[in-house]
Amino acid sequence: MHILTNEYKNQLKKYEDFKLKIEVLLRELLIQNGLNYHKIESRIKGVNRLDEKIHRKNDKYDKLEDITDLVGVRVITYLENEVDSIAAIIRDEFVIDTKNSIDKRKLESDRFGYKSLHYVVSLSEERKKLTEYSRFKDIKVEIQIRSILQHAWAEIEHDIGYKTEKSIPDSYKRNFYRVAALLETADIEFVNIKKGLKSYEDSIEKTIKAHPENVEINLASLNSYISSSNIIKSIDTSIAKNSNCELLDFNESSIMGVDVARLDFVGINSIKKLETVLKEQKKQIIEFAKIWIGTERDGGMFDKGISLFYLCYVLVGKTKNLELANEYYNTYINNRSEEPQGKEIIEVFEKVE
Repeated sequence: MHILTNEYKNQLKKYEDFKLKIEVLLRELLIQNGLNYHKIESRIKGVNRLDEKIHRKNDKYDKLEDITDLVGVRVITYLENEVDSIAAIIRDEFVIDTKNSIDKRKLESDRFGYKSLHYVVSLSEERKKLTEYSRFKDIKVEIQIRSILQHAWAEIEHDIGYKTEKSIPDSYKRNFYRVAALLETADIEFVNIKKGLKSYEDSIEKTIKAHPENVEINLASLNSYISSSNIIKSIDTSIAKNSNCELLDFNESSIMGVDVARLDFVGINSIKKLETVLKEQKKQIIEFAKIWIGTERDGGMFDKGISLFYLCYVLVGKTKNLELANEYYNTYINNRSEEPQGKEIIEVFEKVE
């Protein structure tokens, strides 16, 4: 075993600690900068693999600090365009070893593979002065950044066992090229979809005001409508007051796909129709909620948009269709109920007619 390998073996605990420190640091940096990521994983080089590498490089290394990949961290993003955002943070927070760093995404267009961005970095001078990092001041770490689809390519490619273009039989090269192109196209399209949805969300409030009849009910449009609707505010306030409850400020996370599905169940599929039905059924919604809640709830909190919850009750009860009411109850209220309770919806509605 090489002398450097023995030195590394004796310091494994130090490298393991550094690996964990870097992983936690990266996680905190991404959170503080509001960047989502799929996964952060880390590793330290195995003793046997290091020994093999040192001998293979013909004693290229004079000291452990010359070996740049003893500690490795991989950041997996959701989308390909997020790689550059994370790379910018790493450039700001670490010292980049440009000689040993490589952007494998910039391979020639005819090269085989779907690659990632590799940075070799060390701690900044400011961070080295901190007690918790001082013992790691001479260690470098390889940080790899790639998207989920880039990661999927690399993992499957590794499992297949053919890591270079020349090692693949000619009869299978076309298949590999095709899959690589599909993954790259998928990455690009996911980025475009996210940008398109953001643009839709930014413009939906104006569209609702101008042409509500053309706006379908979906999560974005419903969030926008609830946050600005006077009729929603009026009904919500009455329901909360009758129950002696506090009405919370609007929070988009409180509106979920299930709320869209509820409205679809009762035939409301546009913002214009929702507005119309709310105005028509305002009194019934408030009275239904008052009876349904009864004395079970005195104090507490309601999310803004609670009126939609009771609107659906009213529209289901109005049909007086027991089978439909049972289906609604079991689908959206309590799917664990042994006996359908849809009759309660109809009974309460009959009291507010």
